[in-house]
Amino acid sequence: MEPFGYLDPGSGSMIIQILVGGIAAVGVTMKLYWRRITAIFSRAKKVEEKP
Repeated sequence: MEPFGYLDPGSGSMIIQILVGGIAAVGVTMKLYWRRITAIFSRAKKVEEKP
């Protein structure tokens, strides 16, 4: 019984795809909620959301 699992050649590319996808998801989420994020840190008047 081996203590380590087997990693085939496709595992490395899958890990890279997961990392790149996660970074892209964080970027899109920040873009969608940018005004709310900046409103938290700004001292300006309350930002009204557009419908």
